[in-house]
Amino acid sequence: MKKLNVPVDWVENSNPVQPGLYFVASRYNTTGFGSYDYLNWDGEKWLKADSIKVVGWVAIGDFLSFIDAGWPMSDDLDKELEESSDKNKEKFKGDEGGFFEVE
Repeated sequence: MKKLNVPVDWVENSNPVQPGLYFVASRYNTTGFGSYDYLNWDGEKWLKADSIKVVGWVAIGDFLSFIDAGWPMSDDLDKELEESSDKNKEKFKGDEGGFFEVE
């Protein structure tokens, strides 16, 4: 697998407004080691150990918009969804979002 550079516009020195899952850059206070992770923001604080300092964050949707990783070929559920989508295309004309409910 080839290494890719993903340009992230980090938000620094402030906290998110909306609760949710975020892609973060973390620094471990005990070792100084840094890493990337996913953390939840509950609207008031990061849900993390006290020894971790969040030094930057980005909304998970913004981060994932840079990635097109495809989907595992062996996932039969994806094939079933595609077949169902093709079968029901006429029901969802004009739905540009591509999401639909299957019973």
